[in-house]
Amino acid sequence: MGDLPSKVYRAMSGATVRRAFGNKKTGYVMKLQFKNLGDDVSVRGGTQKTVKEILDHYCEVNGTFDTFNLGRGLLKGMGTDSANYFAGTATQSPEVSWRYAKPPEVQSVKTGLSNVSVELIGEIDA
Repeated sequence: MGDLPSKVYRAMSGATVRRAFGNKKTGYVMKLQFKNLGDDVSVRGGTQKTVKEILDHYCEVNGTFDTFNLGRGLLKGMGTDSANYFAGTATQSPEVSWRYAKPPEVQSVKTGLSNVSVELIGEIDA
């Protein structure tokens, strides 16, 4: 969900003072796991995202460099309020663009099926 940008100052006595540097949360993190995805379209009949499509998207957005908006299809398993918040369509949600925190991790389950873990970082649009 992110947090306000802030800094903690500690005195030699141990006392602390916190200072906020803005009124909008930053540092959003979303971890997604996709289980038993087909390695290519032919395994799943072309109806679900595949491991190849996730890896292709990572390449299309230049790895961890470029940002992108989340599609509604990615958030189908969430409740409506949560999905609207993360997609940036709720009135209280900021305009957040997402980028990959690191390359997707692929773990083979069996021939033709894999689990994929993706970690995204959300950034407020400037």
